[in-house]
Amino acid sequence: MVQTLLRPVALFVVLAGIGLTGCGAPAPAGGGATDRFVVIDAEELGRFNPLTGHGSNGESKIYESLYRVAEGQDDRIPDAVPVLAEGAPTPVGGDLTHWRVKTRAGVTFSDGSTFGSEDVVATYNAVINKAFAAPIAANFDFLRTAEVSGPNSVDFRLTGAYADVPHRLFLAIAPAESLAKPGPADKLALGNKPVGTGPYALTELRTDQVVLSARDGYWGSKPQVKTFVIRRTDDEKARAAQLASTADGTKLSPALARAVAKNGYRTVVAKANDWLGITLPTGDPVAGDPGIRLALNLGVDRGAMVRDILQGEGTPVSTLVSSLYGDAYDPAQDFTFDADRARKVLDDAGWRLGADGIRVRYGRRAAFNVAYYPTEILRRDLTMASVSDAKKIGIEMKPVAVEKSTMTPEYLAKTAFMLGGGGQPYTLDTQLYPKFHSRYATAGAGSKWDNASDYVNPAVDRALQAARVEQDPAKRAKLYRDFQAAYHAAPAMLALVSENHVYVVRDNGWKFGPTALEPHAHGVAWGPWYSLARWTRG
Repeated sequence: MVQTLLRPVALFVVLAGIGLTGCGAPAPAGGGATDRFVVIDAEELGRFNPLTGHGSNGESKIYESLYRVAEGQDDRIPDAVPVLAEGAPTPVGGDLTHWRVKTRAGVTFSDGSTFGSEDVVATYNAVINKAFAAPIAANFDFLRTAEVSGPNSVDFRLTGAYADVPHRLFLAIAPAESLAKPGPADKLALGNKPVGTGPYALTELRTDQVVLSARDGYWGSKPQVKTFVIRRTDDEKARAAQLASTADGTKLSPALARAVAKNGYRTVVAKANDWLGITLPTGDPVAGDPGIRLALNLGVDRGAMVRDILQGEGTPVSTLVSSLYGDAYDPAQDFTFDADRARKVLDDAGWRLGADGIRVRYGRRAAFNVAYYPTEILRRDLTMASVSDAKKIGIEMKPVAVEKSTMTPEYLAKTAFMLGGGGQPYTLDTQLYPKFHSRYATAGAGSKWDNASDYVNPAVDRALQAARVEQDPAKRAKLYRDFQAAYHAAPAMLALVSENHVYVVRDNGWKFGPTALEPHAHGVAWGPWYSLARWTRG
C-alpha cells in the first residue's frame, strides 16, 4: 500500500505556499458581516439546464424540484421533502404503475411567469423525449409519460410497477415554454439563461465566475445571503490558496482541508454515498478478464485506503451496497482483503508469475493502463494505492494522468479509469441498475459512465430487473442481497471506497443546519451550501 499522506515537511511547504501559516485571520473575502458569500468550485461554470443534470437531486439554487433530500438524515436513505409538491406522491390503483403528485400553488418563476402542473409535465416528458437527447434520460427509464390531471395535479404513468417513485422525483423543474421546441438538450437556452422557481436568480455568468442573487419575488422565506458568488479553479491546491484572501469556502480532499482549516476557517464534513472505483472494461483483454477482476477485488486493501488516504472520512465499498440500504445490505458479500487468496485465483486462472514479478498467460502480461485526473488529489492517491497493491499479486496497473476531455466513450471502452459514482444514490435501483445491468453494456445505452466495464452477468440482470418491479419490501431486499451474492462471485469493476465530503468554510458569522446525505458531487452545490437559502446570522 503506497502511503500518500502529506508528510509534515511537505505539508508545511504547502501551507507556506498558500499563505495560511500566519497567526492572523485572513480578511473576510465575502465581506465579513455582509450578505455576500464566495466559494471556489472545480467544475465548469454554466450548464444550468435540468435536462443535462443541473439540480438533479434537488440541490439547485436557481430551480426547485417536486422534492428534495432531507438534511440531518445521514445514517439511512433520507426522506424526500416536498418543495414544489404538496405532500407525498400517492399510487393510483394497486399495481404501482400510476402515481399522482399534487403541486404547490402561488409559485412564480424568476421571469415572473406562474408555475403550474404543466411545467412539471413538460420537464419530465422532455427528459425522456429522444428529440432532446438528454444525457440523464437513462435515470428515468421507469417513466412512460407525465400528464396534467388537474390545475395543481400531475399523474406519472410508468413503464411497469415501480416502488421507488417517492425518491425519484428530484428533477429540477423548468418553464414549459422553455421546452416547447424539442432539440438537443445541451443546446437549449436554459443552459446559460436559466429560469427557475428557486430562491436565487443568475445575474452574472463568465467562464471564471457566476453570481447568483436572491430573488425579490421568491415564494418562500427570503434568503439572508443576498449574493452567492461561485468562482472556478480546477486545481485543488490553487483552490486552497484562494482561501487565504479571495474566498469563503471550497471542497478539498481530507488531508488538504485539515491543513488549511485554521486562522478563521473550519472544516465541515458531510457524509456521502459517493463511491470511487476503477472500471475494468471488457475491451481490455487483461482488465476485462474475470480472474483479474476477482483477484484485484481480493488483493486491494480498502481499509488502509480509508485510513491513510481518506483519513477515516469514508468507508470501504465492494458492491456499491452499504448499510445505508438497511435489510438489502448483506455484509457477508463485501470483499475482505486477502492477497493470498487473490494469488490463488490468478494461479487457478492460468496467470503465472513472470521473471519480473508480473503474471503472464498465453504470452500476454497481466498489465493494463488505468487513467485518472491528476488535479484531483483523492483520485490520484487511490489510483497509486491500487497500483501498489496490484503489483504485490502480480498485476501491473500503469497509471496514466489524463485531461477530462480525454474521457470519450471510445477511450473508456478500452481503458480502465478511476471513476466516481453515486450520482443518484437514494434508491438501490439507481445506484446499481445503470452500472451493472447488461442493458447498459450496449453502446449508446445511457451515458458513457453507465456500465463502463461493459459487464454482462445474467444472474445480476435477473436480480436487478426483478427488484425494480417487486412491490413487497422484504422480497425486494432479498433480491438485492441476491444481486450482491452474484456480483461477489464475478465482480464487474474494482469498487474501492465511499468518501465523505470535506468542506472548508470561513467563520464569518453564518449559521447553517446539518448537511444532507450527499451523492457523487464534484462542486459546491452541496455541503453547507445545500441549505444556503435557509442560513441565518447570529
